[in-house]
Amino acid sequence: MNLLYEVPPDTVEVGGKAYPVYTDFRDWLRFFDMQEDAGLGNREKLLLMLEWYKEKPPVEQLEEALEALILFASRKEKTPNDDERIAEQKSTDKILSWNFDAAYVYAAFLSVYHIDLLTLKEMHWHTFLALFDALPDDTPIKQRMSYRAVNLSEIKDKNERNR
Repeated sequence: MNLLYEVPPDTVEVGGKAYPVYTDFRDWLRFFDMQEDAGLGNREKLLLMLEWYKEKPPVEQLEEALEALILFASRKEKTPNDDERIAEQKSTDKILSWNFDAAYVYAAFLSVYHIDLLTLKEMHWHTFLALFDALPDDTPIKQRMSYRAVNLSEIKDKNERNR
């Protein structure tokens, strides 16, 4: 999808039918917070995910309905090779927590875009992610993410690795 000339989606497709979903960035930040909630079991999380559908979710196609939400959250579309691609992906350390890093995300949007996320009426999740991705590398949130992404085993200099 090209944000420059296409309207961000407000539905996901399940079984060839479009289902309206919530699109505000706050809804999707809650989605990820819910996924990280250690107090919830996997079954509870799966059932709670269905609450991101505005209307009755397609429970008869539960797996596809949940996958559609995950694809929406990641701004991706299902392709024929998705199952193979997902199987090939290696696990990586988490470099961002929307909850833990909330203050840095808020400060970055305020300082770079002059957007106060606390008073903003609404912003589509895909728009929010596009702006987040485009934050300059020198913002504290991007610097933190960069440090977390470093593979310490690849740094040969002991002093640099300790830093």
